[in-house]
Amino acid sequence: MNGLQILDNQRGNALVVALLMLVVLTLLGIAATNTSTIEIQLSSNDKMYKTAFYNADAATEVGSELLEQSIEERDWLDDSDHGNIRVTNGDFYLNQPTDTPDPIPSDGNRDAFLPRTASTTTPHTNLKFRGNPQLSTGSAVQLAAGYEGKGKGAGSGGAWLIYNIRSQYRGLRNSEARINLQWRHVM
Repeated sequence: MNGLQILDNQRGNALVVALLMLVVLTLLGIAATNTSTIEIQLSSNDKMYKTAFYNADAATEVGSELLEQSIEERDWLDDSDHGNIRVTNGDFYLNQPTDTPDPIPSDGNRDAFLPRTASTTTPHTNLKFRGNPQLSTGSAVQLAAGYEGKGKGAGSGGAWLIYNIRSQYRGLRNSEARINLQWRHVM
């Protein structure tokens, strides 16, 4: 009878159940912490990617303005500073395309970079330009629009300067983005 009383005794079950519940809750807490850490890393990487992309994209806009000013005012650029931009090749608007693909801008191969105080260890954007002059096509609509003052007429002959503006942004933790923009100057 003494052995049956020991089997009927359930005073230790509450402790075992409580310990099992604590183990399960601890495992759930660890899993939630790991998930939060991973989500923070993902959002940080996404922020770096977007920052790199938008900085490279903004540099192409800066590059189109540099091109416009250099074409309209020849030789205004030499190895000098223009605002927050450092131009390393003052004749970049004369760069002609070659049979090889347009070079990817880098710290050793660039026509301009920004900000002007950047070094290879700080975030910066490199710019490279290639241009190709072409005759523009004319039409009666363009001719009439030119005479009416609504646009540039191409009936008497005109030209386009088509440039590839390539930018490379180098950011923190080796983040990088490259953008290629085709820009057209109508003469």
